[in-house]
Amino acid sequence: MAMGSNYLDSAGLKETFRRSPFKFANTKVPQGGLGDSFTPIKEAPEDEAPNDHLNIQTPFIESALSASRLHGKNTNVYYDYIQLSQGISQGRVEAVKDFLNQRPDAVDEWINFYETPLLKACACGKPEIVKELLRRMTPEQMLPKMSQNASYHTPLTVVAVSGNMEIAEVLIAKNPKLLEIPGNNGQIPVVVAVENTQMEMARYLYTRTPVQVLLDEDGYHGSLLFLNAIFYKMLDIALDLFSMCRRLAVTKHLQIESIPIIVLASKPDLFPGGCYLGPLERFIYSWLEVKLPTLPEASRSSKDQHNTLMGKLHKLFTKWTGIDEVYRMKVMHLQAKKLLLGISEETLAMGLNERSETVDEALLFAVRFGNVDFLVEMIKNNSELLWSTRTSSSSTLFLLAVEFRQEKVFSLLYGLDDRKHLLLADKDCYGNGVLHLAGYPSPPSKLSNVVGATLQMQRELQWFKEVERIAPEIEKERVNTEEQTPSEIFTKEHEALRKEAEKWMKDTAMSCSLVAALIVTVTFAAVFTVPGGTDDNKKGIPFHLKDRQFVTFVVSDLVSCFASCTSVLIFLGILTARYSFDDFLVSLPTKMIAGLSILFVSIAAMLIAFSSALFTMFDDEKWIVPPTILLACYPALLFVLLQYPLLKEMIFSTYGKGIFDRNMKCWS
Repeated sequence: MAMGSNYLDSAGLKETFRRSPFKFANTKVPQGGLGDSFTPIKEAPEDEAPNDHLNIQTPFIESALSASRLHGKNTNVYYDYIQLSQGISQGRVEAVKDFLNQRPDAVDEWINFYETPLLKACACGKPEIVKELLRRMTPEQMLPKMSQNASYHTPLTVVAVSGNMEIAEVLIAKNPKLLEIPGNNGQIPVVVAVENTQMEMARYLYTRTPVQVLLDEDGYHGSLLFLNAIFYKMLDIALDLFSMCRRLAVTKHLQIESIPIIVLASKPDLFPGGCYLGPLERFIYSWLEVKLPTLPEASRSSKDQHNTLMGKLHKLFTKWTGIDEVYRMKVMHLQAKKLLLGISEETLAMGLNERSETVDEALLFAVRFGNVDFLVEMIKNNSELLWSTRTSSSSTLFLLAVEFRQEKVFSLLYGLDDRKHLLLADKDCYGNGVLHLAGYPSPPSKLSNVVGATLQMQRELQWFKEVERIAPEIEKERVNTEEQTPSEIFTKEHEALRKEAEKWMKDTAMSCSLVAALIVTVTFAAVFTVPGGTDDNKKGIPFHLKDRQFVTFVVSDLVSCFASCTSVLIFLGILTARYSFDDFLVSLPTKMIAGLSILFVSIAAMLIAFSSALFTMFDDEKWIVPPTILLACYPALLFVLLQYPLLKEMIFSTYGKGIFDRNMKCWS
């Protein structure tokens, strides 16, 4: 098979990574499989077309409907319930009571194509109307009816989407059976609440949903809840489910496309290694002591405490200082670590075939998403995983780390013992070693995080040079199945990026050199145009020679002129560079850093020279000083704001600590 520039799209990896680890389930709609939980919908009235719910109209029916419209006949079979529907929507309890007093049978009828009165009241969030309807209904009348198009909701799944706790409490109190009945997408209310990130609702429903509903039969609802709880970061629910049935985490359900262990592997932000913390946040993180929360519902007393003045002030302080967010993050990290430890122990009891379908695939996704914490914990508990993971292209973990440019995963090699030499000598099914893979372009998602074509080219070189440094010497000359060496692959695949980086450097240098040349012209002429004039009787000596402002003018003008000349020469060196691949590693970025920095010095000195000349001429007018300083600072500040991000990125990328952690020690 030809490799080409799209090696990342090879058949083996595409087969492994084609589906998203976060696509959990296919639609599963119960078709009369819930026993007496459903009651059939009543027969349609005589004047309703039998296929109206399916929107199927034969030519005969269409002509009949047209005729009825011409003669003014009402064809809306729900017309009698318009008053009730409007009363529910507008929240008019008395109007709903009056209607139901006259038509008590309408309490569980379909008042439109999709809703009964209870469903509409739940969807509109009207608790008083819901209570009034429940007072008139039996528990059996609350259960959903199957409509002719098999599209239905239950009152509790509707409320689970909005998170209305008041309505949920009265519904469950009237008929707890609603906790067990799925909606039209096959999901029970607690799963719906988790998917809609209604955390309070999700925990409330979970503590009341019977365990046998989640785990009985094939465990469909439990598996789906487990997946969603991990993805939406409700790890307390995931931990509780794991404690009841540990095999849920590593067992693939036939109707669900993913597995909890794969979702956990694909979420690096659940662990400390996947979160960025600033200096203050790191201090707060290390200082905080946290306890893992439990699942029992919050008592009214605790809610009342939060509503007190001291409670509100404490909540406001922790939110303003960021302590609250860091606390929740640390709790999440501890929960994720506890869940990962349990799953890691569970995988030890799995056979080789079973493990290859779940654990090995999870490790592949962990590499793809850069989840270092997951990899370290799994491999520490079972060192076989370091070798056993393969895709159809026979790539090992660290070959994939190079291919997907996950520097944190690749840095794990530095902490390994002599096994790293064997891992680095491995090849995939196309004969590509680790250095060949470093020669291919990075995935677009990784390059998009790097600013500018020049820094992208530099990042590619940093990867190639680092892998070249650590790989066995023979890897430099080894050829793959297409008879290509790593250097040949790198040169061929990165030629377009090199040209783009060259164009960017030349355009930038040309623009900056033009600015610098203008500054040279202005400052050169300014030094001969003496502020205040000269004394002809004293051979042209300036009048303000001994004034401090005049000395400041001369010095800053000279600094600006010489700095501009220097930056012009540096940018000229950039324009005349040879632009080989190695030049983008240090040489060209260094020149651009020096050119931009000296150009900034030149601009700042020029502004100082102008201001000091102005002060010299208007020595007695003190009022001119503040506005002059303010206006002079504006261009310098604007230059810093516009160019500093690029300058900072170049400095850190060229002279920073690097993207690889050679001192990593994580296997002990």
